[in-house]
Amino acid sequence: MNTPFDLVGSVSPGRDSWRFKVRVVRLWSVSAFLYLDQVNSIEMVLIDEKGAKIHATIRRQLLYLFASKVAEGNVYKMSYFSVMPESGLYRTTTHPYKLMFEMKTKVQISESSKIDLYGLSPTSIDEICGYGPDHDFLVDVVALITGVTEEREYVRDGKVCKMIVLELSDKSGKCGCTLFGAYANQLKDLLAKNDVGLPTVVVQFAKIKMFAGKVSVQNVMNATKIHVNPSIPEVVSFKQAMVVDGAETSVSIAHIGHPIKPSFEEEFLSKYPKTSIGHLLELANDGIYIVSAVVVGLVDGQDWWYPACKCHKSLTPDSGSFFCKKCDKHVFKMVPRFRVKLMVDDGTAECVFVVFDGDMNILVGKHCQELVAGAKV
Repeated sequence: MNTPFDLVGSVSPGRDSWRFKVRVVRLWSVSAFLYLDQVNSIEMVLIDEKGAKIHATIRRQLLYLFASKVAEGNVYKMSYFSVMPESGLYRTTTHPYKLMFEMKTKVQISESSKIDLYGLSPTSIDEICGYGPDHDFLVDVVALITGVTEEREYVRDGKVCKMIVLELSDKSGKCGCTLFGAYANQLKDLLAKNDVGLPTVVVQFAKIKMFAGKVSVQNVMNATKIHVNPSIPEVVSFKQAMVVDGAETSVSIAHIGHPIKPSFEEEFLSKYPKTSIGHLLELANDGIYIVSAVVVGLVDGQDWWYPACKCHKSLTPDSGSFFCKKCDKHVFKMVPRFRVKLMVDDGTAECVFVVFDGDMNILVGKHCQELVAGAKV
């Protein structure tokens, strides 16, 4: 007699003999904290035939056992997991627990037409605006692309990244959607295949953020998934509802925003006055100035890096973890960031410049976490 499968919604601590039949609706790798070229874990979202979803993790120590056995989109029979509370800034499901692969976990390929292919849980734009940026869960958005900006470039952590901003619309309202890096390129490729009219986009596993003072959504690196005009029931229903609501879908995507601005460096050099260090030292008021000078040394006895939160603010060690005053919570993962004091001379005077993460990365050509990792070898 076949043993019935457990339902994902029934998962709770206290046992490990769980037995599921699930589809992997999303799977991605997470890099090691100090070694960005190494995989630290594989993360995934599983869904059962009832539509319940749960997050699951393969730890680095078990990658050799399971990395080649699990692929996105496939259905598997899986058994034996440990159960942990789900936590973190951005949770992929509303389930209070997550599954951890163990040495005795069993994975067997299977099939089932009853398990949804995408596992979407669409959230309306009105709901997203109501949640606000303090919402700890990732959301799925189905919307029309009614506007798009020019592709922009910006510097983050010393790297030049691409960015594109969309205007998303559904019958409840509008909001922005910011896509970074490879996601901006992916969207351009998908839109190139759109024949006519306003495309319907699905942004799955997106985080809610503030952008330009308004609530919006943006991608989570590696976790977010994007579809344009997919032939799935949720999109068909959405399009029908938009037609009934009177939305015009035969027009083209509007260009939004201003023309592309000069680069940050060009704008900065033309916007602020040039001066000398000697003159800076005489100024009574704060301001932004451009100085041409030579770095003559480092200030001795100063820490060159500090532990930081994802929000980039410094962390304070507390009770075996770290506390972030800006986020007002304990965090268990910190990011080492530069804070270097340089002695600078331009011939008129000497002074100390404090150089932070992004600018220091440009100067030395390496991320702070790489140098910290190297220092620990």
